[in-house]
Parts: sequence; structure tokens; C-alpha cells
Amino acid sequence: MAARRGWGPRGIAGCARCGSRRVHPKLLVMGPIPGIDSDAYSYICEDCRYEGMPVIFDTEPQRAQFEKEIRDRGKPSPEKPLKTAPSIPILPILTEPLLDVPLLDHLPARAAAVVGVAWDGTRLRGNGYRVSFQEYWNAIGGSRYNASLVYMLDLSGIERANPNFDVLRHLVQRCDVWLDMGARETDEIMDGYMLDVERVVAGTMTLPSLDAFTEAYGLSPAVLPCLDWDGKVIWGDPREKRTDLAEILRSLRAVGFTSACVMDLRRLGTELGPDPELVALLQGNDLALHMGGGVQETDIEPLKEKGFAGGLVDPYTPVIRNLLLPPKDEGPAPAATPETVARPAPSPRAVPDAG
Repeated sequence: MAARRGWGPRGIAGCARCGSRRVHPKLLVMGPIPGIDSDAYSYICEDCRYEGMPVIFDTEPQRAQFEKEIRDRGKPSPEKPLKTAPSIPILPILTEPLLDVPLLDHLPARAAAVVGVAWDGTRLRGNGYRVSFQEYWNAIGGSRYNASLVYMLDLSGIERANPNFDVLRHLVQRCDVWLDMGARETDEIMDGYMLDVERVVAGTMTLPSLDAFTEAYGLSPAVLPCLDWDGKVIWGDPREKRTDLAEILRSLRAVGFTSACVMDLRRLGTELGPDPELVALLQGNDLALHMGGGVQETDIEPLKEKGFAGGLVDPYTPVIRNLLLPPKDEGPAPAATPETVARPAPSPRAVPDAG
């Protein structure tokens, strides 16, 4: 038998998560509890810190092959042609618990919504718009908008380190995804590739420092840096002093990155379009840049003309809000009466959230 769970009389143990041989029983401070046999122990991997029962292999080559397959699944090939698009809608996903107490053997039920976001100087907050994830996807994934690549901004991952992988699994079956799940360490960045996203976004809002990008590039050149900027680059660790946008872009190029995103937090969700001064600052950069923050569909062509790869479109532009309106009756219009003239027009479903 090639691999099995639990200890046998002979065999080679490997971590069930990464395949490493460096696994050992996790003992209590005072030693193992008397009367509990070895099958009940909890094991820990010294490489990835995974805790659980290892996988037992008959031979070392079998274990090494298992480790290689896991490593290859989690690391996209540098030769893979990465998909891109000039216009990429941002999907800020907010997940809220419906049940506070998990049921036995079940995860808590969670509801996902696509919300509007704005920067308050310290964090991303809702700007009043909210619809269910399914309703939003029906609007932008339909034939009228036809989004084939989206930028998923997982607010639960960014704020609470609790990304919504259920929504992500649903989304990757329908389009290509650039995923910002709020990775705080390079290992978390690679977790995103296990879910078959096109690119995992490494955002400065949660990463601790510029050095993290060097580590991320060493793991995969396909990682996409995103510089969160509000006059200076915002880092997850406020002790990072390197905050000059142009300097950091040069450093990314020196590391080996060929593309990046710049998110103008001051304009995110405002519909004001890109900041002309920031556009001028970024022009001539030899990275393929996608710019976000206030960007609408009509801003994409001007950005391309200025040398940008494209733009990250705000989640609730007028075009998208129009797609979220209730379907219009295509039949003949009824004759006008005093009652119909006085009746107010139906409001869009993407209404400001009372909360």
C-alpha cells in the first residue's frame, strides 16, 4: 500500500499537509497521558507547523513523490501565461456569521455580500452599498457586462484573517480571479494557489514589510504585488519606514516582478476617477501597472493611452448599479395617468445599507 493513515509496524511518516519527514508527536508538558496509545497522539510538522495524524508511506521515494506533488500544486509554473484584462472589477466580499455557535461537525453558516468600500484613514469601511454575492455576480457575469477576470478583495480575510474560501471556490468555476485574501505571511500567499486562482495578490495593507515581497517572489514569480497608497504606502506593520511609492516600485522591479497594482485608497469607492497627479507620477514606470481607486469603465482607455496595463474598477460604478436595477418591462408602455405620473420610480437593489 502506497500511503496510509496512522502508525504501522514499518513505514515512513510524512506530513499530511506538506509531505515533510520532519514530523513528531506533540507531547504535553508532563509527557504523554497514560493509557492513550500512539494512534491517539497529535503530531506536529516542524516545516509547516501542521498538527494532525501523518501519512505513512512504504518507501522513501513514495513520500518524496507525495511531497513534490503538493509543492507543485501550490506553486504555479513561471512559464504559465498569466491572464490579464484592461478592465477588472473589484469585488469586496464581506462575510458575516448567521449562527454564533457552530453545530456539531458543521462550520457556522455564513452569508457573503458584495459591498462598497471607502478608506477612512485607518481601515476599509462600507460606503453604503450592499447586495448578495449571487445577485452581484449575476449582474457582472452576465452577457451585458461579461466579466471574465475579477479582483476579489476578501474583507473578512483582511480585517479578521478569516477568508471566505466557499465564495472563492464558487467564483473560480465561473471566471479567473486575482485574490487578495489579506495574507500576512508568505505561506498564506501560497495557500491561495491551492484554490486554483489566476494570481494571489500580496497587499501592503496586511504584509509587514518590503522584505516580504522578496520572499514571495522566491516562492512564485506569479504573485501580484498591490501597493495600498493614501499619500504613502500603507503597511501591515507600522514600523516599516519604506513608504515612498516610486522607491518601492523600483525595488519590486529589482526583485524581478514585472507587474503590480497600485490602489489609491483615498479615491476608492468615490467614482472620482484616477488622481491625475498620481497618474503622472506612475507614467513611464517599466512595470505593467493596474491602477485602482475611483476608476470607472470610462477611465480604462485613457489609462491605457498613458501606458498602464489597465484599471481596477470600483465595485459600484453607475454602469454596475444600472445592471442591479430590477428588470425593465419590455412590453408597450401603458398610457400615462395621474396615478402613474405621480408614482415614484423603483429604487435600485444596491441601496445604501442602513448599517
